[in-house]
Amino acid sequence: MGTTQTDPTVTTVTAIVAVRIPDGAGFDLTTEAEQRLAAIEGVRAVSVDGLRGIQPGLSATIATVAVTIEATVTINELRERLAETVCIDSIDQLTPDSL
Repeated sequence: MGTTQTDPTVTTVTAIVAVRIPDGAGFDLTTEAEQRLAAIEGVRAVSVDGLRGIQPGLSATIATVAVTIEATVTINELRERLAETVCIDSIDQLTPDSL
């Protein structure tokens, strides 16, 4: 998914991340993953492009999703914030969109 960049302070990236979704969460896995990613400081918008995998666990399911993220921070800062977020199990890919 390509996004036209009109604001020079916005970084658009595509990513594949594994997001931990607690059992009993209120929505489907992709919506839950989108909401958890959107709650990270510096993230302006998130769009889930596809569900790549599901790994059920005892108290949570890990949903691996392909996403497009618009952030108000650099790609390195975004990578750090994702890595520090408890619900992010892994970051398999994080690349800037080429326009």
